[in-house]
Amino acid sequence: MRRLLALALLAAALASPAAAHGRGDGPRHHQAAVPEGVSVPDWAQLTPAQQQALAPLRESWDTLPASRRVVALERAERRARWEAMTPGQRERMREGMRNYRDLPPPLREKMRESMRAVRALPDAERKALRERWRQLSPQQRRAWLEVGGPGVAPEPVPVRVD
Repeated sequence: MRRLLALALLAAALASPAAAHGRGDGPRHHQAAVPEGVSVPDWAQLTPAQQQALAPLRESWDTLPASRRVVALERAERRARWEAMTPGQRERMREGMRNYRDLPPPLREKMRESMRAVRALPDAERKALRERWRQLSPQQRRAWLEVGGPGVAPEPVPVRVD
């Protein structure tokens, strides 16, 4: 009787929508989509640097879903780039993130659109735009973002007051 009750409970648990979709009470992990045609390397195919960065996952790497391995590889690459930065570069990155965080949501969205547009530009144009952006004051940058931002809208012409 107990065995039958246990089987019934197990069947009910497995039939629940949460179990069917992998949404149990366990930890939630970011699932990255693996683009078609992209293969995620097995442990033996990782570079020594990647293996060192991902050492805590060594035992389970080959059995992890491809999406989890993609996320782990991306995090390891971001960490390596961060560690390669100088303290000054890290501080500029932190300051940029604080500035971005402090923008109102509509300006953040305009900034994201602008960044997408700038990434699509040829290298020479992107470099020239980046240099121009660095020459502007925070007020000038904000004014440009309010009209659409680099790559989306032309730089606003400052109004002269005589």
